[in-house]
Amino acid sequence: MKLTSKLVWGPLAFLGLVLLLAWVQGAFATKVPPGNTGRPGKTVSGPTVAVAETPLPRRLRWPGTVSADTVAHIAPKIPGRILEIGVDIGSRVEQGQLLARLEDSEIRARLKAAQAALAAAQAQAQRAAADARRIRNLFRQQAATQRDLDAAVAAERTAKAQVEQARQQIQAIRSQLKETRLYAPFAGSVIERLADPGDMGMPGQPILVLQNPHRLEVYTHVPESCAVYLRPGTGVRIEIPGRRLQLMATVTETAAAADPFTHTIEVKAALPAGQDILPGAFAWVGQSCGEETVLLLPQQTVRRVGQLEEVDLVREGRVQTRLVRTGRRIDGQVEILSGLKAGERVQLPGDGGNASRGRRESLPGGFTAASLPRRPRSPSPPSPTPRS
Repeated sequence: MKLTSKLVWGPLAFLGLVLLLAWVQGAFATKVPPGNTGRPGKTVSGPTVAVAETPLPRRLRWPGTVSADTVAHIAPKIPGRILEIGVDIGSRVEQGQLLARLEDSEIRARLKAAQAALAAAQAQAQRAAADARRIRNLFRQQAATQRDLDAAVAAERTAKAQVEQARQQIQAIRSQLKETRLYAPFAGSVIERLADPGDMGMPGQPILVLQNPHRLEVYTHVPESCAVYLRPGTGVRIEIPGRRLQLMATVTETAAAADPFTHTIEVKAALPAGQDILPGAFAWVGQSCGEETVLLLPQQTVRRVGQLEEVDLVREGRVQTRLVRTGRRIDGQVEILSGLKAGERVQLPGDGGNASRGRRESLPGGFTAASLPRRPRSPSPPSPTPRS
């Protein structure tokens, strides 16, 4: 008897366990058939507009840097110890102003020696000229030979050449003496100071860097595919985020060859005069680069609910809510980046910009009117009972 009970209840328990697991897995529930099942929407109650494909200029932006149009590296032509630097970083200088001074004692000594040599050469030239006059007179009186005359004339010419050589030597030394004074080639400001008094100034090694802040330009590197649209004289839009400025600039230079590593071309554009912009500032350089096809809708068809953007899509005569992602705003139109296809129709808002009566209104902070909790009404205070 016990064996018979085990044989009966064992399979029944196993079958019950299988049925329980199947029920947990949803085997007895009604399943949704595969495919897209639309949610019932509202009927169309107003005008609609189609999503249009529109060709527009493809506008791109490239990072750039503001720089001075004129930059000078002030460096000595001759070696010498730096005695004085009269300016510092940020100093404003005028054209011709003294910037630095080098030691010139050795050059002045050479100048004095050259002046003494010139005096000796002039004395020798005077003696040679007197001898030549005397020999010429003797030669006319047939008291001197032709050989004596030729020697006297040659000595006179040699003395004159030595005088001229001494003068040129003095001029060269004076020119070197001028190089011990470094002057500003134009009015501007000092942006770098690379040496101090006591340092050794070497030819070609800059001591100061001077720029003209009144003439500014922006330089950037543009891809080869877009560089063909930029030629000298072309206008580009410049945005300076640090100054919150937007202005137009004119392309002045384009490189004749592309960079072999980045495959970009350097472009420079001159900024308008009188702008309060510091050289070295970051800038965006914008310019159209061919054409592109974009999807456009009227701005009033897109509403924002919190951080989401949605439209009322019309499909088979009914209105459905469709989330979208927008881009640029162009003349009352908004660019649709994703969520819609060309040719689909969207319902226009009816009254007050509302696309439908059941639309939720977005409030500051990402809340909607439907999601805000209702404030409970406070009980009214009891009316005072008059005393008898």
